[in-house]
Amino acid sequence: MIPIPLLVALFLAFAVDGPTGPPPTGAELAEAVFSVVAGGLLVVGASLLLGLGVAWRVGRRGYATLRMRRRFLIFSRGLNLATMAVFGWMIFDRGWPGVVLDAWGWRGAVLVDDLLVIAPFLLMQLGYWWGTYYGERAVQGLSIAGSGRAVARHLYLRERQSLALILPIVSLFVIRNDVIGRLWPAWERTPWAEPVDLAVLGVGILLISPLFVRLAWPTRPLPDGPLRRRLETIALRSGFRFTDVLVWDTDHLMVNACVTGVLPQFRYVLLTDALIEALSPQEIAAVFGHEAGHVAHRHLPFYLFFFVGCLTLLTLAAPLFGGLEAWITSVPGLDLDSLPTLQGIVESALALGCVGIIFWLVFGQVSRRFERQADVYGCKAVSCGSDDCPPHLDLEALADDGRPIDRVCPTGVRIFADALATVARQNGIDPETRSWRHGSIASRIAFLQRLAAAPEREAAFQRHVRRVRYGLAAGLLAVIGLAGAAHWMGMIR
Repeated sequence: MIPIPLLVALFLAFAVDGPTGPPPTGAELAEAVFSVVAGGLLVVGASLLLGLGVAWRVGRRGYATLRMRRRFLIFSRGLNLATMAVFGWMIFDRGWPGVVLDAWGWRGAVLVDDLLVIAPFLLMQLGYWWGTYYGERAVQGLSIAGSGRAVARHLYLRERQSLALILPIVSLFVIRNDVIGRLWPAWERTPWAEPVDLAVLGVGILLISPLFVRLAWPTRPLPDGPLRRRLETIALRSGFRFTDVLVWDTDHLMVNACVTGVLPQFRYVLLTDALIEALSPQEIAAVFGHEAGHVAHRHLPFYLFFFVGCLTLLTLAAPLFGGLEAWITSVPGLDLDSLPTLQGIVESALALGCVGIIFWLVFGQVSRRFERQADVYGCKAVSCGSDDCPPHLDLEALADDGRPIDRVCPTGVRIFADALATVARQNGIDPETRSWRHGSIASRIAFLQRLAAAPEREAAFQRHVRRVRYGLAAGLLAVIGLAGAAHWMGMIR
């Protein structure tokens, strides 16, 4: 759900200083622009080759084998990484920001300059989606025949979905850099300006992002009927408050669900159009309970705390990169004219490496445990709580009787496991495939089955997750405190 490639592109474009020096002119400028265009066309061409090639192979065989699905997933992820790498090459080797800001004279144009700097990545991303569109439809057994209007609609929906999660961040950063920086320049020179700004921006993003999602994503309220009443009954039984349940239009390509909003007044549960078509009402109810579990266990505020804490830590640790220039100049045979570019590349690589390690090792562990917590909650949402189940009493289809969700039953586990298996199958995911954020579908189902066989294990699992959460929070606060103290002492010396 999180548009990681776009976040990385924004980091490459704006968070790290690119090459310095006079802006390119004449033939040098033409060469830089030609290189950027050629790099973008190369990404688009590779994407079309992948998507159309997979569609041709599926059409020739008549169906998509598991091997085809895996290869398509691997190559599409590789192309995603290649898109970020090509954009980094445009920034640091071709000097694209210098072309836009200085050679073309857009420096100081609020928002327009930033949009032009990031434009090559957005266009390459559209090209990537255009090419992989054919492969995605083919492996899901959907027809790729039709007018260009269907492709244009798909690209429109994907761009809206991606930008909706980034627009709050970009908007607040523009306010910080282009408005506050000009009105209160003295604040920018204080030692704690950047960490405080990050904290305030993080809270602001958390509060306004649901409004952006509601306005930017193609959604419509779930109509009144048996399904909506079933979900509202679950919400009443669990004490889950929300603003609305929305049908998320993905052109029937994504079987997924999500919840957005910390405050109940701006909280939405989104169910994709393909999910509603593929799952039974009870399975949809279990998925709805999973999303309610993220709210009940306060996962969203903790994610924000983790993100802002890591960004603050990286900001305070930025002076450590100051010694890179002396180290790089000591490399024998290095052209000193390329020192600023090389330094920017090394700084970006180190910063992204640190972020990647933190997210892979730390955030991944926490996120997988949070997903299992939400899985348990989803099972409870469709459980009857009886030790003798089956037979199973379909409580969520009845009027609210005030009974809280307190334990799982075998039928509730089976319903949620069936929903997970259907989601994996419809999205072309191998149940054994590992996910750094969610874990494999097979491992999640096996965990729930063990829990159904021995419900007393849940209490120990919940205590373990709480210890991990509190330990990580305490450790992150301690490290930020130490880094802040060192940063402050360095500023006052």
